[in-house]
Amino acid sequence: MSEVRVHLHDTMAGSYPLRLVDLLFCTDRVVVVEYDYLTGLDLVTGRADSRAEAFARVVSEDGIEAALDTAEHQRTLAYADVERVVVHDGGRFGREKVTLCPDTARPIRVRVHGEVDVEAFVAAVRSTVDGHRTTVTVERGLGVSLEDLAARLTPR
Repeated sequence: MSEVRVHLHDTMAGSYPLRLVDLLFCTDRVVVVEYDYLTGLDLVTGRADSRAEAFARVVSEDGIEAALDTAEHQRTLAYADVERVVVHDGGRFGREKVTLCPDTARPIRVRVHGEVDVEAFVAAVRSTVDGHRTTVTVERGLGVSLEDLAARLTPR
């Protein structure tokens, strides 16, 4: 596996139960790592934060392969297959959100629950994907798409 250049941790996907997710932007691919399910109680007690910190520690101290061994699910996307990365700044009241837009699959969206410097993050990801066709853009607001709204309104 290639070197991790940018590690965004303490992000979540889904609705209930939430999934704790990290994005690992490597030299030639991005790896979406899902490594825990969270309930409201986990969020209130701080379990999500401690689990995210533990995973980040494994990535930095033991390497990406060791960290991936602890993952429940992972998805790897070569930059050749990712059209763009969209970073939503959250607007005045929301959380930041990152959307990976692969060519042939549905977008992957994660909400950032930790602290992130959007400008520095975007610059680092742009530097990482430089030389690949993947673009990185910043959009204002919450980043809720019509597809997101339709999925939430559709009965299950």
